Amino acid sequence: MKIDLEYIKDILTVFIEAETAHITFADLKEAGIPHDENGDINQKFLFHYQILIDNELVSLSSLEIGNLKHMGVYQSLDGQWGVVLKDLRLTQIGHDFAQSLANKEVFSKLKSEFKDFPFKVIFDSGRKLLEHVAKKKMDKLLES
Repeated sequence: MKIDLEYIKDILTVFIEAETAHITFADLKEAGIPHDENGDINQKFLFHYQILIDNELVSLSSLEIGNLKHMGVYQSLDGQWGVVLKDLRLTQIGHDFAQSLANKEVFSKLKSEFKDFPFKVIFDSGRKLLEHVAKKKMDKLLES
């Protein structure tokens, strides 16, 4: 499965726009990002949630990051996947990446120019592009 940057942006936006410090899988589902289908986990959600965990973009409310089971996703003996409603939060790294994706100029460049690159490259490029946008803005402010 390929990484869908738009989908990751949608997930991170739920965290950013939440009125609370933590969200649950139910909050994601309520925001239009279903984690289940027909009693099993949505594979697109599972794949992208694993990417978020791999890159330490999300943690539990206790600031712990762990494996899928620890982070609220389990597989039963019959192979069905499910979730446990745990309180989740964006880490500082997650917030930084969400800010990169929230910037229209940065997001557009990442989607068009970096779509086939590894996630680590996309992540690092997002930060660098956002820094470039900020530098351009700073230069413009200093000119006035």
